[in-house]
Amino acid sequence: MNIKTVCLRIIIILLSFFVSMQNVNAHGALYETRQIDENKIRITLKWSDEDKEKNRDKGIAITHYYLVNGKTLHIGYETTTEASRAYIDYDLTGAVPPLRIILSNIDDADWIPFNDIRGIEAEEYITHLHGAGIVNGMPDGSFRPDSEITRAEFMVLLVKALNIEGTAENTAGFTDIDGHWARNILLIASKHGLISGYEDGTVRPDRPITLAEACSVIGRAFEFKTTKNGIYSKLTPDKWYSKSVKRMFDVGILSVNDSLYKYFDEDAMISRANCSMMVSRALSTY
Repeated sequence: MNIKTVCLRIIIILLSFFVSMQNVNAHGALYETRQIDENKIRITLKWSDEDKEKNRDKGIAITHYYLVNGKTLHIGYETTTEASRAYIDYDLTGAVPPLRIILSNIDDADWIPFNDIRGIEAEEYITHLHGAGIVNGMPDGSFRPDSEITRAEFMVLLVKALNIEGTAENTAGFTDIDGHWARNILLIASKHGLISGYEDGTVRPDRPITLAEACSVIGRAFEFKTTKNGIYSKLTPDKWYSKSVKRMFDVGILSVNDSLYKYFDEDAMISRANCSMMVSRALSTY
């Protein structure tokens, strides 16, 4: 096989990968929240765009809900012949907001949003972000939890999680994002201080993001109120990221009980599952 054929095959594989990352799907119900007053939020359930067509003649109803440990609100739903949306006005008395909301389809006891997350450490966190409309899956119904996540993909995750909309100009003069599929997201992230370029003017959007970088970005994206000052033996001191990583442990975004702590390495690439875990915890912590 000549070098030209090899290069062509590599290009085809890469194109297929990037198309699959952008042509994503969400299945089941999604939720939206709105603050009604100091002690009450309205949680509205609706069908995902993927399921609207399939459930065109069906409605959705909330069957039950219960709070676990003051932080995680489980909501069950079923298909009906009535309204296409359903909501509850949830009293926050006894809760510790912001809540992590987990949706379950009681019509299918085995339902999970993606076919490759059952039983994994981050299942609840991925399910939470799916229900909030923040993460989607691949066309084959998978999430690929162990795959690396690029800097651009992580910025999409954060911008969605923070519900930031609009457009932005390339005032920083980034040199490697023109024509990139996530160009506007990257510029929005830069505008809000979530990402900065390198000294050579690049963003390197397709480079996998490291754990240290993810900690730094999340630390800038959210305001945390904890005053904990723990000691974590596996953290590397005196690095540019040391304070950011330690803060993630202090506020509970990371834990010494997490599997990633077993072989902890701030400079290692972080998986889609662990990114989802961190963002989910951040959303229910600040």
